[in-house]
Amino acid sequence: MLDVDIEDQLVLKTGGKLQLTSLMQKRIVELKRGARPLVEIESNDLQEIVIQEILQEKIVLAELEVAETSFLSDARKLSGDGDKDEEKEVYGSDLKKVKEARIKELSQFLNPTNE
Repeated sequence: MLDVDIEDQLVLKTGGKLQLTSLMQKRIVELKRGARPLVEIESNDLQEIVIQEILQEKIVLAELEVAETSFLSDARKLSGDGDKDEEKEVYGSDLKKVKEARIKELSQFLNPTNE
């Protein structure tokens, strides 16, 4: 369990609790796979290492790549019934439809049929 003050600092540095959780999880996985810590501390606890890396601004959560943002916009188009100005919610089933459509397109591109 984190100290409340440290947690507040981490949330402010990352932009939210979900971003903090995601960043910590991803960095801990990297450290477990053999990445070297970016800070020198006495502890071998991975969570403490990641906390110090965030506090010292050695790591940040990357922005969405262009492919990811277009994927979300495709999903919004599928879920919307008209108004394009209005921001639509994206649900898991919408993302699944977009993934399936992209897989089908890729499959057709890689395995063209002679018709």
